[in-house]
Amino acid sequence: MNRRRLEEAAAGIFGDDPEAVRRWADYWGESAERNRRLLQQVRPLALVDFRDRLVLDVGCGAGGLAEVVTAEGARYVGLDYHRHVLELSAAGPARGFVQGSGTRLPFRDASFDYVAAFDVLEHLVGGYPRQVECLRELRRVLRPLGMIFLTTPNRWYPYEAHSGLYGPQYLPGWLADRYIAWRNPAFLREHRSFREIPMLTPRQLRRALREVGLAWLHDLPCGLDRRQYRRLFRWRGLLSRVGLGWYPHAEFWGILVRREQQAKLRLKRPLEWSYEPPATGTVSDFQPSLDFDRHPFGHQLGPGWHWHERDRRGFRWASPRARAYLQTERAPAYLLLEGFSPEENELETRVEGWTVGRRRLRAGEPFQLCYLLPFAGREAGLYEVELRSRRAVKPAEARDRRELGVMVFSLGLAA
Repeated sequence: MNRRRLEEAAAGIFGDDPEAVRRWADYWGESAERNRRLLQQVRPLALVDFRDRLVLDVGCGAGGLAEVVTAEGARYVGLDYHRHVLELSAAGPARGFVQGSGTRLPFRDASFDYVAAFDVLEHLVGGYPRQVECLRELRRVLRPLGMIFLTTPNRWYPYEAHSGLYGPQYLPGWLADRYIAWRNPAFLREHRSFREIPMLTPRQLRRALREVGLAWLHDLPCGLDRRQYRRLFRWRGLLSRVGLGWYPHAEFWGILVRREQQAKLRLKRPLEWSYEPPATGTVSDFQPSLDFDRHPFGHQLGPGWHWHERDRRGFRWASPRARAYLQTERAPAYLLLEGFSPEENELETRVEGWTVGRRRLRAGEPFQLCYLLPFAGREAGLYEVELRSRRAVKPAEARDRRELGVMVFSLGLAA
């Protein structure tokens, strides 16, 4: 980003305050790197794949996130309320920018796979009602299996980063402005008043998320669930036992999802993956089909799957009970299954707990099955598929104690 342009824009705000100009130019000049660090925080929390995905960046500023996600194959839209920072951004073939408000997003319902809202809520003048409006809009434009990357400061944390001071958020607005005018007058040249920074408490944020139908993918800060949190943060873990685990943290951050999809999307958290190493390379997110001749698909497989002994591709052994997870962006109508039965067997196939078909398999013969799903009005989502073999096949080698049912070449959902 052009340093001269940044300094000219900063001089228009701060006048002849060289230190304030330098800090502002440094902040926006590091936009891409700052967004890269923010994504590094959320990436370990779940499978995140930007290839061919549509990403909305609310409060995009100079558009630093665009550089990161478009390099990974995403199509990016940045939105910001302030024209003077949008003018610092650069549009391109896979990126565009629009001026607008986070409380009235100019996009259709369910338009985006990922939405970023980094340090946005605390800049919505009008406080809690406007923050709820913004969260409701983020949910509206999010696709059913989408994710929101959110960060916002905790009002109860003593240090306030926008002003660079301790405690102004605890003071009445007029007194906070006097305190800031004394210690950091440059802040009031960019913001008319500290009243423009309405931060949320943990209780307010929980209430707002409940109102709009969003939920964290995790239980507690830092992308942790309760057991991990108590192990890593001994004293804060004690607070979490009485429902105060969010209170000592400087900032709330993590992944938000539609509340009705939370249980399914938690399958994308690393702790929910199978014991095999997650698949790498060509696949990094759940797919609508599994073709073991093309990829191992480790993270989509629940218990009951075993590698092919020779080259780990071509097929998988399914135990007498094996589960897999398939993701589809359209309402599925059929389940397709292809495999081979080394012994005579009976195979029952279930989707979301519903038995969709039973088939008697002949020894030494391949099979190709197509089952109509008995779901009315099903939508895009994550589906659990379970294979149940009546008979277990024992490997010839005595040391191999696996129980095997059938070989599976491919498994998938079709519209």
